[in-house]
Amino acid sequence: MLQWDIAIQQVWQFLVVLVRTAVILAALPLLGGQTVPRRIKIGLAAAIAMILTPIVNFSLPPNWLEPGHLVMALAAEILVGLVLGFAMRLIMAAVELAGNILGFQVGFAMANVLDPVSQVQTPVFGQLLTVLATLLYFQVDGHLLVLLALGSSFQVIPPFGAHLSGPLLPDVTDLIQGSYDTGLRLAFPVMAATFLIHVTMGVLGRLVPQMNILLTSFPITISVGLIVLGLGLPFLAVVFQQSVLGMEAVLWDLLQELGHG
Repeated sequence: MLQWDIAIQQVWQFLVVLVRTAVILAALPLLGGQTVPRRIKIGLAAAIAMILTPIVNFSLPPNWLEPGHLVMALAAEILVGLVLGFAMRLIMAAVELAGNILGFQVGFAMANVLDPVSQVQTPVFGQLLTVLATLLYFQVDGHLLVLLALGSSFQVIPPFGAHLSGPLLPDVTDLIQGSYDTGLRLAFPVMAATFLIHVTMGVLGRLVPQMNILLTSFPITISVGLIVLGLGLPFLAVVFQQSVLGMEAVLWDLLQELGHG
């Protein structure tokens, strides 16, 4: 009978670990996309949970199977997963923002394609930056950073131990603000070049009224935008890599606040 109770407790521990793991993976920018089949998501979450379950040592609180305790426990696990997944998702959101800005500045705002990750219409520049960011994400071991944060979350925040703290909301707000800042930094070179072109074409329009500025500016803006984007790809790569590597400290701060709220 004792062995049966221990086996039942291990099954419940696995399910608790699986909930947090599945929520984090579902909120990630790449694995959480609709292009990844659900069977792969479920299988990957179950495999990671099976690896982490023997490592995570915690005891189930008394009467935790009561409906009220169970709902609060699962809500705490979902909260941890959503916060960590949302923080990682903001990195790709910055890239998508930069792509939207670049498409508008260069003149590709109407040339939209279906993004297979987000399943929404995005400019072609956004698609290009998303592919580049995806490759850089794996190059700097961003996926390993997620696994590290997931493993550390069980050490800092034991199951059923997550709490809402006062600094959590300001920190999430700072993350969103930092995402906008990163997106503008990624788009800045092309924005500066297209701004100079627009100013130049405006001056030419005043000096030479016979020139059709609207038709003339389109090929020039697109050409210069593509050239500047090509020359600025190393700069974009450095900014994105710094954002990914800087997420380690951000995720650790979020874990500390959730664990000691």
